[in-house]
Amino acid sequence: MDLTNGDIKKQLISMAVPAGTGLLFYTLYNVVDTFYAGLISTEAIAGLSISYPLYFILLAFAVGFGQGTTTLVSIAIGKKKFNEAIKIHIQALVITLLVSVTIGLITFLLSKPVFLYFGAEGIFLSNGLKYIKILSIGAPIFIVSFVVNSLLYAQGDTKKNRNALIISFFINLIFSPFLSLGYGPFPALGTLGIALATVISQLFHFFFLSYYAIRSPLFSYFSYNYTRLELKFVLRILRQSIPSSLNMFMIAVGFFIMQKFVTGYGASASAAYGIALRIEQIILLPAIGFSSALLSMVGQNFGSKNFVRIYEAFLISLRLSLTMMIFGAVVLIFAGERIAGFFSRDSEVIIIAGSYLFMVAFLAFIYQVIDRCDSVLSGLRKPSVNVFYTFIRLVFLPPFVIYLFSETFEKGLIGIWWAIFFTNLLGSVFVYFHMRYIFKNQARLVEGSSPL
Repeated sequence: MDLTNGDIKKQLISMAVPAGTGLLFYTLYNVVDTFYAGLISTEAIAGLSISYPLYFILLAFAVGFGQGTTTLVSIAIGKKKFNEAIKIHIQALVITLLVSVTIGLITFLLSKPVFLYFGAEGIFLSNGLKYIKILSIGAPIFIVSFVVNSLLYAQGDTKKNRNALIISFFINLIFSPFLSLGYGPFPALGTLGIALATVISQLFHFFFLSYYAIRSPLFSYFSYNYTRLELKFVLRILRQSIPSSLNMFMIAVGFFIMQKFVTGYGASASAAYGIALRIEQIILLPAIGFSSALLSMVGQNFGSKNFVRIYEAFLISLRLSLTMMIFGAVVLIFAGERIAGFFSRDSEVIIIAGSYLFMVAFLAFIYQVIDRCDSVLSGLRKPSVNVFYTFIRLVFLPPFVIYLFSETFEKGLIGIWWAIFFTNLLGSVFVYFHMRYIFKNQARLVEGSSPL
C-alpha cells in the first residue's frame, strides 16, 4: 500500500483494525496458557508467572527488531528505493536470527539461577524451568517472526499478521490440553506441554507470514547477495532496533517497580493490581493498533519527505484513538469493580482493583498521546528519545512520586495510583513537545518551513 497518497483516515483505520484484532488474539493466547496451567496445579501457574520476566526479555527483542525493521523498510519504500528496502529487510532477518539464537541460549542457561534467586524451589522451580527452556529453544522462531512481519507492515498490510495470530491462537487452544493434560496417546507433560503447544503455534505463525512476505510485491526485488551482512546496514538496523528493544525492557522494569510498591500493601493489593493490569490491557487494545499503523505511515512519508502528511496522520490517529477511549473510560468508571469481580471473589481485591481501574479511565487518554508520539519519533528514526522518556516516567520518577503521594500526602495505596497518573501525565507533556521540536527541525531541514 502506498501510504504517501490517498485518504489518511481510511488508510489508518484499514491498518489499525486488523492490527488491534491480532493483538487481542495474542492477549487471549497468553490467557489460554494460564488457564491450562491452572488446571494442572497452583505450582504450574507459579511456574508460568516466574517465567514472565525472562519471556518479556524475548518479547522486548522481538518487538524492538520488528519495529526497527518496519521503520527502516517503510522509509526506503517512501524514497522509492525498493531494492534498498528489501535489502534492509534481509539484512535485518540475518541479524535478528543471530541475536535471537544468542538471547535464547543465554535465557536457557540463566533461567535456573534467576529462578533460584527469586526463591523458586521444588515443583515450583521444575515447572518454571520446563516452560521457559522450551520457549528459549523456540526463541529464534518467535523473534524472527516479528521481523518477517515487518516487511508486510511496512507495505501497510496488517491483515496477514491478524490472520496468522487468530489461527495460531486456535492451534495453541487445541494443542495445549492434549500436550499438558494428556489424552489418548498423548502423555501429560504439564508446563512442558504448554510450552510445546506455544512453540508449535509460533512455528505456524512464522511459516504463514513467511509465505505471504515472499509473495509480497517488495520481495520481487530480492537477491541472494543481500544475505551478506554489510556494516552500514548492520549499524543502521542496530541503531534503530536496540533502542526500541530497550524501550520495551524499560516498560517491564517499570511494571516490576510498581508491583514492588503495591505488594508492600499486602497480598490483596498485589492480586488486585495484577487483575487490573490485565483489564487495562484489554481496554487499551482497540487503540493500540494505531501505533503500528502510524509507524508505517510516518516511515513511508518520512522517506518521501512529506511532513505535512505525517502531522496530519498523527492528529487523525490521535483523535480516533482518543474517541475510542471514551467508551473504555465509561466502562471502567461505572463497571470497573464488576469486571474485576470476574477474576476474584475477594471483596477487598475487587474494591482495590476498582480503585485503580477508575484511575485508568483517565490514564487511557494520556497513554494515547504517549503511544502516538512514540510512533512518530520511531518513524523519524529517533527511538532513543522514546527510551529516555520511558525511563523517566516508569523507572526514575515513580519511587520519588510514590513516596510523595503515599507517605508525605498520606494517601497510602491510592497514592500509588495518583503517582502513576502524575508521572505519565508529565511524561506525555514532555514527549509531545519534544516530538514537535524534532519534527519541526526535520521539516525545516527538508522543506525550509514547518507545517506546525
